[in-house]
Amino acid sequence: MAAKSRHSFVSEIASRYGRRLNRFFSLRLRNRADAPDLAQEVFLRLLRVEHHETIRHPEAYLFTVASHVLHQHTLRQANTPASLDISELFADLQLTSEDDPVSRASGQQKLAEFERKLNSLPPKISTTLLLHRFAGLTIEEIARELGVSRPAAKKYLARALVECREALQEGERP
Repeated sequence: MAAKSRHSFVSEIASRYGRRLNRFFSLRLRNRADAPDLAQEVFLRLLRVEHHETIRHPEAYLFTVASHVLHQHTLRQANTPASLDISELFADLQLTSEDDPVSRASGQQKLAEFERKLNSLPPKISTTLLLHRFAGLTIEEIARELGVSRPAAKKYLARALVECREALQEGERP
């Protein structure tokens, strides 16, 4: 009986405040597509409340739980490693055939353009890319090495990749 009562309580809350809850998340998230998942997590947590009848202000309780879910989501996102695929960037620099002089010349031009771009970047940004790609350091290790925060190291790497990718693409244009 208690489970049915809990389900009806959560169902009533969902029908009453569901739209506002989705809007609450949509306004606070970078990726709005996460809003329905977070709303579902809130409702699942409400289902786990043993004595829901003791909740005096369901709306306030709902948004308190939503705030906690949002906070936990933000912490998880901050700890998620950046999904940066630098293998594509460096694959463009590899020669296709050593016997083909055109390929070799093109590869040398790309490498020269890459070096020019790398040298034009601020030192922390270029160092971040070199430490990640060639020394194999993680974002956390790079942050410690450079004496910056993890998010800063992540931004440096992302910027370096974008800049180098753009330089390589410019080199392909006639």
